[in-house]
Amino acid sequence: MTKTIRDYAFRYKGSMKTAMQSLPVGNGDIGANIWLSEDGAVHFLLSKTDAWSELGRLLKTAHLVLTLDPCPFSAGADFELDLADGLLTIAAEGTVLRVFADAFAPCVRMKLTSPRPADVALQFENYRAVPIDPGNDSSNYFIRGVDCGVIESADIVRPTPGGGVAQIHRNDGSCYTAALRNQDMESWEGKAPDPLLGRAFGTAVYSADMKAGRDGLSARTAEAEISVYAASGSSPTAEEFIPVLDGLFARYGGWSEDKLDRHAESWRAFWEKAYVYAEGDSDAEQITRAFLYQRYMTRCADRGRAPMKFNGLLFTALEMEGFPGNYDARNWGSPYWIQNTRIMYWFLLAMGDYASLTPMLDMYLDLMPISEERCRAYFGHAGMLIPETVTSFGLYANSNYGIKDRNGVRAGEGGLALRRGEPCNRYIRYHFNGMLELSWMMLRYLDASRDETERRRRIWRFIEQALLFFDRHFDRWEGKLVLNPVSSLETWQLCVNDAPDVAGLTAVCGALNAREDLPESLAALAKSLGDAVPPLPLEDTESGPVLAPCGIRIVQTPHNSENPELYAVFPFDLYGLGKPGLEMARETYRRRLYRLEGGWNQDPVDAALLGLTDEAAAIVTRQTGPAATDERALFPAFWGPNSDETPDQDHGTMTALSLIRMLLQPQGQPLGQQQKDYLAFPAWPEKWDVWFRLPLDCTSCVRGEQISGRRSVREEAF
Repeated sequence: MTKTIRDYAFRYKGSMKTAMQSLPVGNGDIGANIWLSEDGAVHFLLSKTDAWSELGRLLKTAHLVLTLDPCPFSAGADFELDLADGLLTIAAEGTVLRVFADAFAPCVRMKLTSPRPADVALQFENYRAVPIDPGNDSSNYFIRGVDCGVIESADIVRPTPGGGVAQIHRNDGSCYTAALRNQDMESWEGKAPDPLLGRAFGTAVYSADMKAGRDGLSARTAEAEISVYAASGSSPTAEEFIPVLDGLFARYGGWSEDKLDRHAESWRAFWEKAYVYAEGDSDAEQITRAFLYQRYMTRCADRGRAPMKFNGLLFTALEMEGFPGNYDARNWGSPYWIQNTRIMYWFLLAMGDYASLTPMLDMYLDLMPISEERCRAYFGHAGMLIPETVTSFGLYANSNYGIKDRNGVRAGEGGLALRRGEPCNRYIRYHFNGMLELSWMMLRYLDASRDETERRRRIWRFIEQALLFFDRHFDRWEGKLVLNPVSSLETWQLCVNDAPDVAGLTAVCGALNAREDLPESLAALAKSLGDAVPPLPLEDTESGPVLAPCGIRIVQTPHNSENPELYAVFPFDLYGLGKPGLEMARETYRRRLYRLEGGWNQDPVDAALLGLTDEAAAIVTRQTGPAATDERALFPAFWGPNSDETPDQDHGTMTALSLIRMLLQPQGQPLGQQQKDYLAFPAWPEKWDVWFRLPLDCTSCVRGEQISGRRSVREEAF
């Protein structure tokens, strides 16, 4: 291997026109977009994974602006984002600013050094200084259209008793109860605390080298060490949340070189744990850089108190329409789409970042009680219903479920409501597959991670409740389930026996029936339901049978651009290399209706899993090229916007996952025991040299290399 992570630092010279050209730093839970505006000011747009407003929006925590007079950055600066150490350096005219999001504290730390004293100021730009009613699509699709009498409260900026200055947002109201009532969930009122009312989050800045003022820190100095802390929680008032931030500063302290060294050491260990480096031509260099940059982006946001957002992570940077200077816009809003969210976590699972899966797993596990209540309230039977789009606290986006008028009639994006419990949005009305894919991912996670915590017991319950939904919700004909009405993803919106659900039930029940470590009730359910799963739908062609998206199309017109028949390849592993029916699956792939470029498109991972080497290599090359990055951005991993939001995490993680599956494909089902079978180099072109280290599970990994067409593989401890 001739290159290491040190060779892939991002460098730039100049200034930035907008926040979209910012560079990202993050520690898994808090992040910052950092850019140098053309007037020489350095901007820090702070974010946190769980900064939820009273309207259910994920907000930024603060916008800080650093200025120097005289200004060394007025003609631009040299930027280096060193991925190896997780450190951003900005330098000009002998002045150096180093910034990192501390891997061991909820803090962005910076140190400024200059050859001569300057007037230095770090000020809050409080763009939420007055209450806000977004009133447009930037309201993020949760409460839009429901008159709940709630707007977003103003933030306060105050000096803190601990010597800093803080900006605090506190939810003085909540749209939660109004949303419950709009969504026919009155029976849940009082059974769980309001997740939004009284929620607070904030940012505070501290420096022993600067004086705290009304809006920030200032000093005349040639050197300043600054710590920016972020926190979330609940509080009776905004002012009473300030001591939380002071407490963090008292606990973790200010900048030190030892803290930077420890932080950098953790990043270096991360890069050594699992990696892929390809060489041989410009395409190999391109895909390596893209893979590493996406790995960096994911690491910046993957260990938060809430799951990662597919639509921009922590690093959205567009101003909100109608509110200049407000950066709280997020296309597709704050709910989590299972089909979009899961791609990021399949990537983490493939990279062996098992602890990073837990924020997403725990969120969905925590949603079981309200989801069980939803199933009872809507359908009167056991099981749970987790919608395809769901907030972090378990509700539909109101615009998806539909908005009730004064007569109780719901209307929304898909027209009038058909009946209680059925959302107006026809794209997700009968879209139930997410619960099965989450169950499948949980089984893979348990075997790979060896998680023996209480989470294992909760996972068994989750899978049981998901299967109960299918068991109780659908009728049987001659002993087989008849899945009707269902949709085949978002594309075939009314059909019978959709391929993703049939594939999911086949995979989940099949794996459960082969295990010996299940609770008795789950084992019995998996056996009875598994016997009732219908066969995967097929359709005849002149080349023979191929996989079909569903058994019967009731609505004949597609409404999205997915290939649901290939869910039997990914994620549900029923077809692929080393498995029966490979040629039929390959012919299905060749005949797929939609051939998309980028975003959540599954073509590259399907091609890799089917051993279509040239096809997989061509797609990952195209999806890592310059055209894949948003033209408004500088950092190459600001993919998009595609169908979602910049930086598009479905694009980045699907491409990276596909690259992994070109190199390593674990074989076998999640059976609750060691699974060491794998295929190495199943879809890797001979033209590219490569060095990789990828996990099989938490105990072992595969290290492989291909040099001038010669391959070597060995297993080692992980």
